[in-house]
Amino acid sequence: MVLIQDECYRAVMRFGNRIAFDSLDRKITFDQLWTRIDFLSGALLKLGVNKGDRLAILSGNCSDYIVYHYSAARIGAILLVLNMRHTTEELKWALNNAEARILIINELFADQLEILQKNCPSIEQTIGIGSVETAHYSTDELIALHQELINPPKLVETDPILLIYTSGTTGRPKGALQTHEGSVMIDRLTADALEISTRDVYLAFMPYFHQAGLIRTRATLINGGINLVAGKINLESLVSYIVDKKVSITMLVPPYDTLLTEIADRDNLTFPSLRFIIGAGGAGSAHAERMRVFCERFNCNYMGVYGQTEVTGPATLITGKDYFSRPDSCGKPMAGIELEIWDDENNIRPTGEVGEIMIRSRTCVPGYWKNDAASQALYSREWLHTGDLGRVDEEGFVYFIDRKKELIKTGGENVYPREVEDVLRTHPSIAELTVIGLPDEGGWGEKVTAVVILKEGHTLSLQEVKAVCRGKIAGYKIPKSLKIVETIPRNYTGKIRKLLLKEQFKEG
Repeated sequence: MVLIQDECYRAVMRFGNRIAFDSLDRKITFDQLWTRIDFLSGALLKLGVNKGDRLAILSGNCSDYIVYHYSAARIGAILLVLNMRHTTEELKWALNNAEARILIINELFADQLEILQKNCPSIEQTIGIGSVETAHYSTDELIALHQELINPPKLVETDPILLIYTSGTTGRPKGALQTHEGSVMIDRLTADALEISTRDVYLAFMPYFHQAGLIRTRATLINGGINLVAGKINLESLVSYIVDKKVSITMLVPPYDTLLTEIADRDNLTFPSLRFIIGAGGAGSAHAERMRVFCERFNCNYMGVYGQTEVTGPATLITGKDYFSRPDSCGKPMAGIELEIWDDENNIRPTGEVGEIMIRSRTCVPGYWKNDAASQALYSREWLHTGDLGRVDEEGFVYFIDRKKELIKTGGENVYPREVEDVLRTHPSIAELTVIGLPDEGGWGEKVTAVVILKEGHTLSLQEVKAVCRGKIAGYKIPKSLKIVETIPRNYTGKIRKLLLKEQFKEG
């Protein structure tokens, strides 16, 4: 049995005096990191935190975020990672739904502490990261107690360690419970795929309230690399960190992956230390070509992934030449992850045909917090329903088609938005776009609607949209409506919030 804190401790024993975190203003060795984890876990247990209690954290990326992550796991508590971009109302809902006993809050969010305490009766104690005057304790104050961990609870691999609420594309978000077992497995797979070593510097660009950020940081830790946590990052600072800090691995989401290339061209930059850029798999030919040119120019590699919270992060990956030659593919399942394509009657679909992506793995979550109905619907036997539509080709490469719930039904026919989007992306006037289904007043169910951001100085008509689609996709798939907008809403991973778009157009 291996628990997530065991992986961290093994790294400490191997890399003790090496730098684990570079926070620009200070550096922390593996030994210093474990000292903070050790004393903080003892202090939390002394405060009365029991196995299964929820500790909520509201903070940007910092080394103490990871300290709390491992400290909570050591005493059997579940860390609720709060999305720092959520409104106060959304934060209150998550805290109350999780019945969090302790709120850990960074000084940048200190102004929200009073209202969250007042409206979340389950919160008994508050702890500040940095200077939070109204918190009951500060992190440094608890660590300074030098409280040893005495009589920790007995833990097993299937115990939950993280509570991560999904982005909630339909209704309220659901809280996925990620375990020791799944987290340890995905960390090892990630470290192996990226060939992480003590020579690596990982720029923790993705926020820690998202699993993508946590996984790559943990994977870097267990193999002795340095995690660079630089606080809020804009495009210009991103470039300077990669150059000055000799970053070798980072994860980029749109539009940063494209803009990085543009700045490199503009300033004639080189990135001699960069080995890997991590992003989405199956992002399409235009993206793959940009990444191919970038990787050839800077002698680095690209790794695309497909996954979700319910499978503790990535399930498939694709790298380098495979991605550049199959730009619509998410790659193949990672070791120990089984993937099948099912129809609505839970039968396996033939090779090449579209159905729901089903996954069986130790990385799959056991269920959702306080949501028995959703937990039961998540599985058919031991197979997890991803809610995603996809197909697998003859060579075993997986292709994501669309979210099952985003399928557009018009006149009795099914339209996969991504198929339409791929055609429209070829139009020279379109900078960004998405395709959604809106109510059809003519009684056809939904009408295919293109939502477009135009390039500066360009125009576009519905007739032009239809013209570029004719002969490439069936007539019922061609958009019947065009919406030109200034912005398209995305979540923190870069995914387009189609439900929000639908609601906006229905209201307006």
